[in-house]
Amino acid sequence: MGTDLGHIVKEYFETLMIDEKVYCSIYAISEVFYVLCRLIGLEYALDKIGVILRSGIIEVNNTLEMALNAGRLKCERAISIGDCSSIATAMIYGSQVVFARREREIVDEMDKKPFDINVLFLSDLL
Repeated sequence: MGTDLGHIVKEYFETLMIDEKVYCSIYAISEVFYVLCRLIGLEYALDKIGVILRSGIIEVNNTLEMALNAGRLKCERAISIGDCSSIATAMIYGSQVVFARREREIVDEMDKKPFDINVLFLSDLL
């Protein structure tokens, strides 16, 4: 939101083709919410999450399958449960997983054993 990385995300959503879908886990919604809340405030976070959810651009995955797959990944890998849920969601839909930044723990895990899906770091596009 107002950063170089935020502009990349906004441009991505603005250029989506009609047949393209964006999926995220329910945990990713929590993560976006708390980051916005800490940075800007509760009312702003509530407003932005509402805009995102009402837009219909993003399909939120809150299934048991995602939760169990995320738990399995967390058991096997030294990464956050939120990141595991994003990876699990991408695996379910056969898509790539997109992270804002190249976080050390994810890169370390990829170096040890690549994930079964493509991983994109938006910060690499800056």
